[in-house]
Amino acid sequence: MRVVFYLILGVVVSSLLSCTSYQGLLNYSQPPSIPTESQVINNYQPITVQANDILAIRVLSTNPISAEPFNLASEDGGYLVNSKGYIDFPTVGKIKLQGLEIEAVKTKIIESLAPYFEEDPIVQVRLTNFQVNVNGEVRSPGTFMVNNERLTVIDAITLAGDFTNYSARDSILIIREEDGMRSFGYIDFSSPDLFNSPYFYLQQNDVLYVKPNKTIVTTVRDPASRFLPWVGAAVSVVLLIVSLRRL
Repeated sequence: MRVVFYLILGVVVSSLLSCTSYQGLLNYSQPPSIPTESQVINNYQPITVQANDILAIRVLSTNPISAEPFNLASEDGGYLVNSKGYIDFPTVGKIKLQGLEIEAVKTKIIESLAPYFEEDPIVQVRLTNFQVNVNGEVRSPGTFMVNNERLTVIDAITLAGDFTNYSARDSILIIREEDGMRSFGYIDFSSPDLFNSPYFYLQQNDVLYVKPNKTIVTTVRDPASRFLPWVGAAVSVVLLIVSLRRL
């Protein structure tokens, strides 16, 4: 009986060590002080056009015939921003758009079209290659296309099916390339401070990596630990049988 007791004790201890804590599964777990007024969002940065972006541009006018020559390239999937930040626009020629926000792109194209229209045309611009890559310890890793210009790290994790029980929520790595530079930042989902992070709002082609926590690392390193619950159950059955026989 003493041997069985120590065996059960070892199984219980091992199981406890391999469990994910309740606190580790929570998001925004540090309760912030409740503000009395709405908070101002000051960390949102609108996306800007970068090299290799693809822009869908459509020109509309009260005179459709005048606008037609400027919509030819849009039928082929959009305008590619080259490595120097320019697009080749029909009739107009090269227009530099790198570093501009979408609204500023509209304004610049309207200015470039002024010689061709009696009144300002309507210009519609959309970034067609806004995508983010989410990989690591999430339920459905992959690359996700975005239809709007405002995406948060919470949205990206949701697109990837949310965290698993083994996700390390306190150090989500974000890799960003912008203006020929690569930056690295971390988001902590265990703290409400993530809402103020400069990486809370994502940019096109951001990469998110969610690393596994120590629990799953230990399980992978020691496959035998996967069978500990079954061993514990078997030992419990044996103990029950031995106890019944002694009655």
